[in-house]
Amino acid sequence: MNETVGVISSMIVQARPEQIELIKTEIENFAGAEITAQDPSGKIIVVLEADTDRQLADTMQKIGEIQGVLGVNLVFHHSEKAN
Repeated sequence: MNETVGVISSMIVQARPEQIELIKTEIENFAGAEITAQDPSGKIIVVLEADTDRQLADTMQKIGEIQGVLGVNLVFHHSEKAN
């Protein structure tokens, strides 16, 4: 059974403050990623839309691998079958 799932989540990305602009640019290049807020201390709030939970997890991992990112913490996650 192959059903389409829509996924939306939000996360806090902790980044090195001196690299925040470069990190934001890289995050914005991911499909479905939107930066909704940032803090001078290096916190970036990201909303991410994806087709599947796997795609979401893969994108979170890639964000975590960006140079200067210290951590990625999921805050909200919702998925449902798209009709």
